[in-house]
Amino acid sequence: MRTRSEYFIPLAWLLAALAFGSSVISPAQADSWFANGPMINARENCTATLLPNGKVLVAGGAYNSMPGFLASAELFDPATGIWTATGAMNSPRDNHTATLLPNGKVLVAGGFDGTNYLATAELYDPATGIWTATGTMNSSRYFHTATLLGDGRVLVAGGYLGFTSAELYDPATGAWSATSDMNEYHQWHTATLLPGGKVLIAGGIGYGGALSSAELYDPAADTWTETGAMTAARQWHTATLLPDGKVLVAGGISGGTWLSSAELYDPASGNWTAAPAMNATRGLHTATLLPDGKLLAAGGWGDGGFLSSAELYDPATGAWTLASALNTTRFSHTATMLFNGRVLVAGGDAGSGTLASAEVYDYAGGTWLTTGALNAPRQSQSHTATLLPNGKVVVAGGDNNSGALSSAERYDPASGAWTGTGALNTARYGHTATLLSNGKVLVAGGSGSSLTGIPGAELFDPTGGRWTSAGAMATGRAGHTATLLSNGKVLVAGGYSVYHSALSSAELYDPARGTWTQTGAMNTARYSHTATLLSSGKVLITGGVGSGFLSSAELYDPATGKWILSGAMTIARIYHTATLLPDGEVLVAGGYSGGTAFFSAELYDPAAGTWRATGSMNVARRAHSACVLPNGKVLAAGGYSSGSVSSAELYDPPTGSWTATGVLNTARSGHTATVLLDGRVLMAGGLASGSKDPLSSAELYDNGLGFTNSWRPQLTTLTSPLNLGGSLVIVGAQFRGIAGGSGGNYQDSSANCPLVQLRRLDNEQIVFLLATNWSTNSFTSLPVWNFPAGYALATVFVNGIQSTSSVVNVSVPVPTAATLTSSQRLANGFRFSFTDSVGAMFGVLATTNLALPLTNWTALGGVAEVSPGQFQFTDPQATNSPKRFYRVFAP
Repeated sequence: MRTRSEYFIPLAWLLAALAFGSSVISPAQADSWFANGPMINARENCTATLLPNGKVLVAGGAYNSMPGFLASAELFDPATGIWTATGAMNSPRDNHTATLLPNGKVLVAGGFDGTNYLATAELYDPATGIWTATGTMNSSRYFHTATLLGDGRVLVAGGYLGFTSAELYDPATGAWSATSDMNEYHQWHTATLLPGGKVLIAGGIGYGGALSSAELYDPAADTWTETGAMTAARQWHTATLLPDGKVLVAGGISGGTWLSSAELYDPASGNWTAAPAMNATRGLHTATLLPDGKLLAAGGWGDGGFLSSAELYDPATGAWTLASALNTTRFSHTATMLFNGRVLVAGGDAGSGTLASAEVYDYAGGTWLTTGALNAPRQSQSHTATLLPNGKVVVAGGDNNSGALSSAERYDPASGAWTGTGALNTARYGHTATLLSNGKVLVAGGSGSSLTGIPGAELFDPTGGRWTSAGAMATGRAGHTATLLSNGKVLVAGGYSVYHSALSSAELYDPARGTWTQTGAMNTARYSHTATLLSSGKVLITGGVGSGFLSSAELYDPATGKWILSGAMTIARIYHTATLLPDGEVLVAGGYSGGTAFFSAELYDPAAGTWRATGSMNVARRAHSACVLPNGKVLAAGGYSSGSVSSAELYDPPTGSWTATGVLNTARSGHTATVLLDGRVLMAGGLASGSKDPLSSAELYDNGLGFTNSWRPQLTTLTSPLNLGGSLVIVGAQFRGIAGGSGGNYQDSSANCPLVQLRRLDNEQIVFLLATNWSTNSFTSLPVWNFPAGYALATVFVNGIQSTSSVVNVSVPVPTAATLTSSQRLANGFRFSFTDSVGAMFGVLATTNLALPLTNWTALGGVAEVSPGQFQFTDPQATNSPKRFYRVFAP
């Protein structure tokens, strides 16, 4: 994360006094439920399906007043915690099934529309939000199950009116074909895909009441065979595949008696054995396998009435322990494992009526682990740390209280060791380091033996481990920022040339030519500010020091090379952090403005250009680090308050709240923080608490999901470089998770699909890719666009467990001659549309006089890419003159 400029002088020189000790807060509760925004519609007996883009599709269901049965559907976004409407189904239905197909679409089948039991089926396309009809089942079905088989077909079995029949849906043809009949009629049963590819049908209700019988479907032979019977007849139970290959069935009801009993099915022997009973009788609950292998049973209905209680089953001990209770009593709800290891529970019934509320279960507790120490102590964030495409981290320069350093070293996460590499040609601290699209690292500016800026820059080549000159900036500067733009150039802005003399100038480094050129100057001279590349491609500058401590913010537009003022922060800040969130907003946290460190944090909305307050940190801090974790939370760690602090906390964007996480082993401020390929965060160097001595120690943050490494998806090959407009193809293993579903009940919608996240290294911009095809060992995305060029981490998440990431080089697009496709008169001007290379960046100049030099033309700002390769710009002045001329250019 490189949103904050490096310190312009060692922090020890700035602090009036250092106090021993640090502010420490207690660890967060081990698990908790927190409310998200409510659904648009209250609903029960609906389906919830995890989509490849990380969102959750909730469809249909029933409501206890008009309109009764629902055709509506909505989407939950884990990045914001907000529900938005999407296309409605063609038919209202409840007690249907929903299954994510390998082509990325969702198959909904059967159910009840308030009048008829349904045989119809339809497909939801996440790319368009539209439902289309597909083949009709051979039988109408209600209370049936649907299971995605290993070959991509869907097995639908039993249910009311389906009786003993079962059928298969083939996504390639959209047709249904009958299988052989089951041995017994099942409805309200469970269906579990076993590791060998067979499907276990267990319990439910038949002609004579609740069933204890179970049977297996073999897709290869198209046969049903009876297997061992459960020890208890049950319906409204849950069934979950555990990491050891056994299936845990829990709770339900039998003959009017609610059950707390549980039992285990062993596919090897076909037998059931009793497991310890739950703490509460419950049916119509959900059961979700967590990333650490434990099972979360939540809510339901039992002898105690309608339940808010939850409990955890630990396969290692065979014991159930109470978990934090739900905020709302509910049964007949849904449960979905999100990509980040949390569980979304939505809707259901509270006994007093249908619910619109939703809540999320979070149990992770981060920890810090020691790792190898740096070869040289480096303090006060005067050094830089850069993740290389090979997964190693290069640390360069800095200060050790004896002066600027020229040394550099590399960290290898595999061994946890640091090894020396080629030294910088110029000793420096307070410089910037930027990973370029060619894999080299650009180090620019900084200070040396005096408090003046260095104009020289140099390039690190990871292949040879050597530094070579990268020319000189027009102005020597330190305390500046450096931002990799979407066109591959590097924007260097502000800083100081002579200490206390802030700069407003900015310049661009072009890696293709190896040259520096000046660009538009900022409106306000500043140093020790932050720079954040926004999703729009513009750069947001915040705070810093100029004529005083600054609250102002401004935007750089690469298309025009100009700066415009944006809304100011609520307070002036220096030594704060600025972090791009997954939803595109920017979180600014901490810092100070001449007094004590701040607790406060605020959010910048790029669409409105405004700031608003968000939750305050638990500990006031400045000179801390902040980085976005793969799960979407922001880790703020260390920093300085009355001394360097060891505390760390997590910001949750959907709730706007901060919670404590594991305490650092060493209090530090002015350190670096780097997210590694395996998702851990490397903290290195900094200034110790109560001392002016720099640190050589380093440590690693683990987010605490507790999964076993052997359960992780494995990436073997992937598309790199990835040309914008092309598909990302990943080949690997274990792209389907251990457990097939999230809720574990008869209406379960399997969530063990691969979710592929692209995360840009420079600004941490995150996007999840929609799929055109996925399987147990491969994933192919829809064409990738609207993502900045440069290096990015590709990560596969399955059932909340993340793979070790691979580095993808998203290529810089080469524009072609623009082709005008349309012009449209608007109330406030004219809109022009044209086609060009996917992902290209354009600016527009306008004039009424072709004889004028280009410097006198009017800049209209950037061009929006509204769909892959389709661009638009609007001229609001076009209605004021009879003739206008335009020049579209690539900056």
